Amino acid sequence: MVVDGELWAALDTLGRHRLPTLARVDPYGDTLLRGEAVDRMMRELEDSDLARLRGAEHRAVSTLLAWGLRCRSDRELRIAFSGD
Repeated sequence: MVVDGELWAALDTLGRHRLPTLARVDPYGDTLLRGEAVDRMMRELEDSDLARLRGAEHRAVSTLLAWGLRCRSDRELRIAFSGD
């Protein structure tokens, strides 16, 4: 589980314009990433300066990277975001 406050803080630190896939996640609705969307998210995160993240922000992005790697190896898996 990734808490949305930590995710939004990480996006602000890294720059939402550099992470458009995650920036499009609806904090009030449900968002599902699979296939090419996961690949895009992974490229965006891998191209980011993750050393700028600290504490909970770093853990949140590290979790997303781990989930993305699992989704890359098993294309049936998806990453789901549940809004408020």
